[in-house]
Amino acid sequence: MTLDNEDAMKATFLKNITNHQMTVHHADGVFRHLSFRQSGSFTYHFNITTWPGYLCISGDMGSFVFARLRDMFEFFRGERINSGYWAEKLTAHDRHGGHRTFSHDLYKAALEHDFAQWTFGSDEDRARSWEAIADEWTGILGASTTNEAVRQALDWKCHISDQEFVDFWDHELEEYSYQFIWSCHAIQWAIARFDELPTKIVENMA
Repeated sequence: MTLDNEDAMKATFLKNITNHQMTVHHADGVFRHLSFRQSGSFTYHFNITTWPGYLCISGDMGSFVFARLRDMFEFFRGERINSGYWAEKLTAHDRHGGHRTFSHDLYKAALEHDFAQWTFGSDEDRARSWEAIADEWTGILGASTTNEAVRQALDWKCHISDQEFVDFWDHELEEYSYQFIWSCHAIQWAIARFDELPTKIVENMA
């Protein structure tokens, strides 16, 4: 996911949590339990739980557990998320939606890239072959998973030029999921809200 897309996601996230309020259930050193939601609603609600070496975000957008430093708030503090590096620190994620998802855009780009490598006897043959792919575009792009996409590409053969897509497993067809990027923004935003609390208030919560 590009920085522009992540910035767009941040704007969406901030719109989703405009009226969220923080509740500190527990705060004792690296042992914390925070919840964030709009009063009277559980839409886009989420919880942040930390213990030595771990941080878990759970709620409406799924669950992700990270491990890196003793105090994971130190790990996530900052102005921008680092989805690629943070994903390397995942130890568990929601069974209903992981941190990576199949991308039709990347699949289409991969097909276009491989087609550009094909050789033809004439520009007319190239154009006719592309038309053959375009005619079956819906079928080829009907995949919903990476495995299905690769299988469909490898099974397809151009009836105009008899050329095929090969070594398709080499292509990156997945991107970070919407839920994962949203959760990354939520973690960083939640930590910033917690850090705004006066030190004395936090100490009294222990």
